[in-house]
Amino acid sequence: MNTIIYLDVDGVINAIRNGTPSQKRTGFTDFKRANINGYQIQWAQELIDHLNALATRDGVTIKWLTTWEHDAAQTLSPQIGLNGQNWEVLTGDQHAWQGRDWWKLKAIQADTATHKPDLAIWIDDDIRLEREAMMWTLTTEGVMVFSPDPQDGLTQDDINTLTAELN
Repeated sequence: MNTIIYLDVDGVINAIRNGTPSQKRTGFTDFKRANINGYQIQWAQELIDHLNALATRDGVTIKWLTTWEHDAAQTLSPQIGLNGQNWEVLTGDQHAWQGRDWWKLKAIQADTATHKPDLAIWIDDDIRLEREAMMWTLTTEGVMVFSPDPQDGLTQDDINTLTAELN
């Protein structure tokens, strides 16, 4: 099976909670913080380990789909221990968005049309806020969505569900 995972940063890898997210909510215990590119970033080391493992699986490709764009690969990845320096970065006109024609939706639609994965896994905390994106994910075969609470980011339960889908 050919799977592409489209990965956001803020609200997914970067838990934007003021304090440390709870183990009860996230399933993770080892949260770290750093100032990266002028932003306070908080991530679970266990999540990074899971993402690194997913990236090495046969048939799995991870691509950046984030407002960080190339900074996700070049700046963020090495500083948090994520082996995402060589992942493709999808880009778009972030400033043209006015509540419709979301650049991330256009980018994933174009990429899936070109590469035709058996399974596209889109991980972004903003998907649930974007009606058009939700409609596309619900009506497009072979698309799986994770839209985590941005306060906590992607959880152990999310990773378990994602991994089970790939097995």
